[in-house]
Amino acid sequence: MDTSTDTTSVTPFSGDVLNILSKVPTLPLYHYTTQRGLLGIIKDRQIWATHHRHLNDLQEFVYAKRMFCGELQRRAQTDPSDTFLKRMQGALEGEGFENVNLYIASFSEDPDSLPQWRGYGGPAAGFSLGFRASEMALPRSFKMVKCVYIEDEQRTMIEALVTEILDRLRRIPGVAEGVDLGPYAWGFCQIGLQTYAPVLKHPKFKEEREWRIISEVMMDDPPNQKGESPLDFREGRSGLVPYRPVPLRDSTNQFPLAEIVVGPNPDPERSCRAVRSLLTKRGLTNCSVRTSDVPYRNW
Repeated sequence: MDTSTDTTSVTPFSGDVLNILSKVPTLPLYHYTTQRGLLGIIKDRQIWATHHRHLNDLQEFVYAKRMFCGELQRRAQTDPSDTFLKRMQGALEGEGFENVNLYIASFSEDPDSLPQWRGYGGPAAGFSLGFRASEMALPRSFKMVKCVYIEDEQRTMIEALVTEILDRLRRIPGVAEGVDLGPYAWGFCQIGLQTYAPVLKHPKFKEEREWRIISEVMMDDPPNQKGESPLDFREGRSGLVPYRPVPLRDSTNQFPLAEIVVGPNPDPERSCRAVRSLLTKRGLTNCSVRTSDVPYRNW
C-alpha cells in the first residue's frame, strides 16, 4: 500500500478512549536498577530502552493482539458477511505484527516496591531512581505512556480501535467499486497494534504501576549511521539483547533526577553515603537520597 498519498493510513487514532498516549505524569516516576545500572545512568545521563521481545513479560504485544482478534471474532459472529471484518481477520493471521523493533524503558509510580526490588534490584544492592517525568524532553522517536491493566478498560480501548479501523476502511475511495481492501486492512491493523499493544499489560503485572518510554517502530541501523539513540547490544541471560540509549534531559538540557531510593541491603547507611558522594561528584547535589522502608532481606 502506498501510504504517501493515503493520509487515512497514517493519521493518529482519535477519540477519548484512545487518548491514553497523551497522558502526562504529574508525579516523579521511578526506575529500578542494580549498582551497575545506577552507575551507568548517572554517568551517561541516559537509560537503555530494551527491544520489546526481550522484556520479562512473555506475552508482550501478543496479549493485545489476542484481545484484538477476539473482538474481531465477536463482531464476525454477529455479522459473518461483513467484508471489512474478514479483511481485518485475514490481516492478523499468523505472526508478523509483533516481529517489529520497538524499544521500551520502564518506570513505576511506586518508589519503594517489594516486588520490584526482588525483580530488578539485584541480589542485595538495588536502587530506585526517581525522575521528574513531566519535565522530560525525550528524543522525537520516543514517548512516555502509562500502561493499562484493567481488563474492562483494555476491552473498551480495543473496541474503540476496531471501530475506528472499520470506519477508515469504509471511507476508502473506490471501496464500492471493489478496491482491494487487503493492504489497507493490514496497514491499519499494523499501525493500531504497534501503537497500543505496548500499553496494554497483562493484569498480573498491575502492581508494577508502570509508565513506559516507548519508541516508534525502528529499522536496524545501517553501518556508520549516526543518530541520537543508536542501536547497541548487551549481554543477556540467554543471548544478546538489543537496546537503544535514550538521553534523559529536560527542556534546559538538565538531568531531571529528583531522588534515589536505596533498596534493602546489609548496610543502608553506608550505601546512602556512597550514593551522595557519587551525586556530588557528578554535580547532582539537588537530588535527595533515602533508604527503603521495606523490611526485606535476601542476603
